Amino acid sequence: MLIEQEQYHQLRLYALEAMARRLTAAGRHGEAVAAALSAVRAEPLRESAHRVLIDAHLAAGNRAAAQRQYEQCRRILLDELGLEPSDTLRRLVPHPTTR
Repeated sequence: MLIEQEQYHQLRLYALEAMARRLTAAGRHGEAVAAALSAVRAEPLRESAHRVLIDAHLAAGNRAAAQRQYEQCRRILLDELGLEPSDTLRRLVPHPTTR
């Protein structure tokens, strides 16, 4: 039973991420953000879910929201796993420069 539950959980996450990507590409940013948020809520440690959410925010022109999501992801990964986000995720969001 546990294997089937995990299989369903993973399938749902992949579907939410795919939906968010398609909605982002179609310019339906609000719906894309909602789908991506569902994936992040279901699995907060899943970096790919955070990535599609950040992509949706960036496509909508919401750089501050993308930056906040990146920072939230970074905190979760550090606190829970002791890991930094991947280079792929770090490259998505411009980081403040030191002045």
